[in-house]
Amino acid sequence: MIKAGVPSSMSNICRLRTICFPFSDVNPMQSFVESCISMFPFLRYLDLGYGSFVSVPKKLGNLRHLRYLNLGYNGKIKKLPNSICKLQSLQTLMFGACAELQELPRDIRYLTSLRCLVLTTKQKFLPHNGIERLNSLRSLYFYSCINLEYLVEDIGNLKALRELIIYNCPNLVSLPSSIKWLSSLEELYLGDCAKLNLDWGMGMEEEDTRQDLNGTRPHLRLLVLSKLPKLVELPQWLLRCSANTLQWLRIRECPYLLALPDSLQNLKSLQVRDCPKVSSLPQDMQCLTTLEKIEIRGCPTLSERCEQGSGEDWPQIAHVPNIWLDGDLIIK
Repeated sequence: MIKAGVPSSMSNICRLRTICFPFSDVNPMQSFVESCISMFPFLRYLDLGYGSFVSVPKKLGNLRHLRYLNLGYNGKIKKLPNSICKLQSLQTLMFGACAELQELPRDIRYLTSLRCLVLTTKQKFLPHNGIERLNSLRSLYFYSCINLEYLVEDIGNLKALRELIIYNCPNLVSLPSSIKWLSSLEELYLGDCAKLNLDWGMGMEEEDTRQDLNGTRPHLRLLVLSKLPKLVELPQWLLRCSANTLQWLRIRECPYLLALPDSLQNLKSLQVRDCPKVSSLPQDMQCLTTLEKIEIRGCPTLSERCEQGSGEDWPQIAHVPNIWLDGDLIIK
């Protein structure tokens, strides 16, 4: 733990650009952070992860060259200064796993260069006119937002977003329908969200058709669904986002999932773990000539049907080069 300020031997390195603490047992304290901000105005990369400081100095907003800022895994921070929103060069901002953080900075929308945002907040609802204004954002992570019930509805405005990860948000009820307008989205990870319902119901077919004609639908390549107890089947809106483009599908610990989706024409890898109610493979598996790997574990009925030679579904997957059943590689 670094308790003191910056060593005098570093005082002459005024143009220092990078400060990083790569180990969780060497974490910076308040005085060190304040000294860094005052002495090194040209910093571009500042990693203060696993810190033990209670508050973030307002002067942090003076680091106008800063491009990367990590404040994650600090269990004491309750508030970020709004001055952080003056960092116009900032491209990566991480404050995930800051369990006591009450809310997002008020003017976060002004971080116009931001490409990656990893956040934790105690808010139930995200404020409007906030993250949905970050037009350069490519990666967005919601991590351990234990009170969060809804995302901002206009998240579909993030046209540059390629990766969306939502993990350990136990009170999240649904996703905004505008997620279907994320035309650049390629990777979607939804995990450990006990109340999340992905089915928006009926009555959206006309809108879906209009999206298809305009080419505004996401083209997912990677889809990971994990620990979603309300998931019974993959909803149609999600299948439409992935039917022709999905290459990697991973479904884990979804105890009530009944069936796997079909018509995934370009699938390369399929992983199904601990989904005991899934009892068979889609009927078109034999037609998936791009499929390179299948991994099935913790799905008793499905594993039995996929047994080499004797399983009912074996003829459909015999062409796949790598098949793993309950941890064992099938040698052909």
